[in-house]
Amino acid sequence: MVDDKQQSVNLNGLNRFWIVGAGRFGSLAVERIACGIPDASMTVLDSRRPAIDYIDEEKATLIREDGISWLVSRFRADAPVDMIVPAIPVHLVFEWLKAKLSDKFDFTPIQIPAGWLDSFPNPMPGNTGQVYVSHANFICPDNCPEPEAICTHTGKPRPMDLFRLLAGLDFDGLTPIVIRSHQLLPGVGGILPTELMNALVNALNWGRSSDHRILMIATACRCHGVVDFIRLENKDGDKV
Repeated sequence: MVDDKQQSVNLNGLNRFWIVGAGRFGSLAVERIACGIPDASMTVLDSRRPAIDYIDEEKATLIREDGISWLVSRFRADAPVDMIVPAIPVHLVFEWLKAKLSDKFDFTPIQIPAGWLDSFPNPMPGNTGQVYVSHANFICPDNCPEPEAICTHTGKPRPMDLFRLLAGLDFDGLTPIVIRSHQLLPGVGGILPTELMNALVNALNWGRSSDHRILMIATACRCHGVVDFIRLENKDGDKV
């Protein structure tokens, strides 16, 4: 289950950005968006100081609050944002979905079976139920333009887009929800609000009606991704 069906999405005209995180990658996003999209309106979310204090307030509005908590309370279908740029060392989509659905479901991470891990390119396990995956076994340049056909680093043809590979996995008793990270500028990617909202609707509907037991929530670009495997349990005690 992946929202993006096309190889390319028209990102022209996007100029309202919420950047979640003010560290190295958040700062980089601010600078590159400011240079590449002169009329951009940026909001940077981070509760950490001094990190957010280093962001140029002439380039972005600074909100000194936890980014995910702020998204939980402020993001909605008609929110004034064209792209959400994750720049924190956690799986933003998963944490946001978990918080949004916490009144209806308990989320329990599961141990990932070894056979499932073998289906991922270069898997690197994280916390329980989480794995980082990548087509690259090298450090990519942070200004990679993510060309469609050829790898910037190797000059060789790219394998299947990772977000497509993840959406096509067929594990017994599992439903995938995959969000694509779209590249806005070299080294800067983000999530389209409609796709994030669709993920929420899909997770909610799945939790209410599916007899599957496990949900896989992933965010990925063409080359890199993070995946969480969880078991949902209704607050009334019925597992789904």
